[in-house]
Amino acid sequence: MLQQPLLLTALPNAVLNMTTDFTPLFMGMVIGLFLCVLAFAFAIGVHDGRQTRQSVMQTDDHTKLASEFSDAA
Repeated sequence: MLQQPLLLTALPNAVLNMTTDFTPLFMGMVIGLFLCVLAFAFAIGVHDGRQTRQSVMQTDDHTKLASEFSDAA
């Protein structure tokens, strides 16, 4: 048979029953935190994707300008 830890034997049963009431709240907080982290990662990915596209377009423009200058010389 399993024995209860000494800390839990000192608590009355009413306190232990209260902790089961907080389980849905705790799970909701954990799921909410997970969704926030997921949304933050998605936002970073979208931002980096747009920034990469813009830097590629700027690099192409600079390459065209550089080739025009070298052709003129």
